[in-house]
Amino acid sequence: MIVNDINMEKIVIIDDETEIFSVKTEISKGLNSLNREIDLYYSRPEDNAEIISRIKDSHTVVVTKATTKIDNDVIENSPSLKHIAVFGTALDHIDVNAAKRNGIVTTSIPNSFTMSVAEHTIAMIFSLIKKIPQINDRIKNNNEWPSIEVDLINGKTMGIIGSGMIGEQVAKLTASLGMHVIMTPVIRVGNERIRTIEEFAEVADINMLLENSDVISIHTKLTPETRHLIDIEEFSKIKRNAIIINTARGSLINQSVLYDALITGKIAGAALDVFEKEPIEETNPLKTLENVILTSHNGANSKELIYKSIVALLENVKQNL
Repeated sequence: MIVNDINMEKIVIIDDETEIFSVKTEISKGLNSLNREIDLYYSRPEDNAEIISRIKDSHTVVVTKATTKIDNDVIENSPSLKHIAVFGTALDHIDVNAAKRNGIVTTSIPNSFTMSVAEHTIAMIFSLIKKIPQINDRIKNNNEWPSIEVDLINGKTMGIIGSGMIGEQVAKLTASLGMHVIMTPVIRVGNERIRTIEEFAEVADINMLLENSDVISIHTKLTPETRHLIDIEEFSKIKRNAIIINTARGSLINQSVLYDALITGKIAGAALDVFEKEPIEETNPLKTLENVILTSHNGANSKELIYKSIVALLENVKQNL
């Protein structure tokens, strides 16, 4: 806990695990400069009751993890809360309408980690197609010198579900690798941006994308309508030699159906940075598969962008005290 002279407008950083806002770092100076009482938690809350308990009597709650849901129940039981400051872009874990109804301001950091997540996506594509983890493991752990046939990325078809800023950046990067890029229809953007996207990507519906892509990468928002966007019917349309990448939200893919598709050869592989439950369960069967790469929701964790985003977050907090 950081305690300052003014015991008002308390700020709670509710879920700093893994650690970003360490009191040992330069970031603590920025927090102290706010001259408020600050509670800093280094674990994720287990349930609504714990969330409500942690933010009791607070003016501002800083949410760093997408697994922390600030829903209507939390909001209705937090009468002092005036500001929800999200460390990131997406707001699918916040009931924005309930917040607005209760006079609570919600802020985020738009496009804060676009390049970091896009680069992570590219790294996962290379790792999976070039079988880098398997080769590394066999050299280090089995004392082998394997010769493994892998595919070219150049000339493959890249399917991108979601035409926001991350999806667009992934499209640009993969087009530069010589991939043919297909994107799902562009919505809620101006004509100028649509024309820009059409310079390096073909725009098509999701069925055409699923049927023709060698690599499928998901970069869309999680809503009630997009939950399990990729399910049994969608997996039946994907090519058997295709791989799927998800760096957006875990629940966009039905993970039990994904596991079945992987072990039965309906698709060739998957690389996931996000999961329906995070941290991933110890017994999750995806851990056992050689054709799966798993990372710990780490796609946005680039130090250059973390620092810039913390500065932006602190500015959001200052402006709403």
